[in-house]
Amino acid sequence: MFVAPGDEAFTLSHEGGEHEAFEDLAWQVADAHGVCYQDSRTWHDHIELQTEHWMLQMERLINAYLDYCYHDTGDGLPAPEESEAGAQCLTDVELIDMFTRRRATLPYKLHHLYPNEALIYHGYIGCSPVLPTVAVSLHTLASYHQIHCICPQFGIQAQCKLLCHLHDVHLQPFL
Repeated sequence: MFVAPGDEAFTLSHEGGEHEAFEDLAWQVADAHGVCYQDSRTWHDHIELQTEHWMLQMERLINAYLDYCYHDTGDGLPAPEESEAGAQCLTDVELIDMFTRRRATLPYKLHHLYPNEALIYHGYIGCSPVLPTVAVSLHTLASYHQIHCICPQFGIQAQCKLLCHLHDVHLQPFL
C-alpha cells in the first residue's frame, strides 16, 4: 500500500487498532533483538541500595582511614611494609590523582574485608561501594574540599571536568 507524503497519520489511527498492532510489532522486534530491559527499581531504589552498601562498610572505612593517617609519610602513600603472606590484591584499579592517572594493583591487608578498605589504606577512595574500578586520591578530594569552602560555586561537576581535562579524558555525562 502506497501512502502519499503527509497522509501517514491516516493509516495509523487509534480508532482502527493500528496503534496497538504497531506496539505489538515493536515489542516483537525488541524481543527478537534482545533489547528489552525492564527494571522495576526506581532511581531512589538504586541510590538507597548504594547508600546501604556504604553504611555497611563505614566503621571499617573509618578505621582504614585512621590507619592511613597514622602510616602516612607525607607523600600520600603509607610507609612501605612487608607484604603479608596470602594477602589478596585489588587488581587493575584506575587511580586518579590531581596530576596523575594510572592503573595499579594494590595489596589487601589480611584484616581488610572490602575493596574500599584497601583503597583507603593506600590513600584512595573508590567511586562505588562494592566493586570499584576507579578510585580518586584522598589528597585530590581534600583539595576539592578546600576549593569548595573558598568558592561554593565550584561544584563536584566542575572538579570532574577539571580532572578529565588534565588527564585528556572525554567527560562522560553520567559521571
